[in-house]
Amino acid sequence: MTGPRIFESLDAEWALACAESGRAEMVLGWLQEGGVVLSSERAAGLQEALAELERRDRAQGRAHSDRWMRVLLERAAGEGAGAQVAARVVVQAMLPGAVRMTQRLLRAGRDFDETGQVVVACLYQVVRRYPLGRKGGVAANLLLETLHLASRELQADTETDALPWHPVLESAAVPGEPAADDPAETAWQTALGQQAVEAGLISAGEIPDGARGELVELLVWAVAAGLLDAVRARVIADESRAGARESAQRAGVSAIAWRQRRSRTVRQLRAVADQWVQAA
Repeated sequence: MTGPRIFESLDAEWALACAESGRAEMVLGWLQEGGVVLSSERAAGLQEALAELERRDRAQGRAHSDRWMRVLLERAAGEGAGAQVAARVVVQAMLPGAVRMTQRLLRAGRDFDETGQVVVACLYQVVRRYPLGRKGGVAANLLLETLHLASRELQADTETDALPWHPVLESAAVPGEPAADDPAETAWQTALGQQAVEAGLISAGEIPDGARGELVELLVWAVAAGLLDAVRARVIADESRAGARESAQRAGVSAIAWRQRRSRTVRQLRAVADQWVQAA
């Protein structure tokens, strides 16, 4: 199961779709025509077929996921019941990424399921009209375009911008090689990094990871949600850099003053983090 109501409903609907006679054979036939052959033992039904495709994706990487997704996306661009089935398989494969995208697009006053409905509706649109000639990882591109559309839809419904869109996301693919097993993370980190640079939280070219990466994401969210002043967010981000304490000492900041400053930061971030958890 993928999680809260909108996605639980989609999982339940998927189970019903998998139970319909002939659908698995239809999809397996398309895949075989496209050069993706699944054994009948491992792909007895539609659900098992998708699980086997995902297992191969993890083992073989992006080249495999690109191949089978393009086969189904070509079908999804058509008309009729067959196109709907092909689109539904791709959407189901992308749901874990859609769940994470929904969580990260939440803002104060936004309901998870309402946000999820926007994300899923945009994902369907992207799947049905995906340009097959586009270069780069298919899964990552699907999520980038979904993020683009969902952000605009949510912005139109609220006075604040859920996720400002940036030119870097207009490119055909994420710069560099996207992670084959987690295109959602690749898509999000691209957008997050651009936001963080423009907000002055990180330097251009910096790739924050680990605890600092989580802090930067929290700060981006807090500023966008109006919970933290942008100037204060930059100060906190600077304090989290490697060597920040030593730099402060060289500037004449005493150890006691540094501890007091850090205590204030921790209290402030704890309150922000509590609201972040509640929003999710």
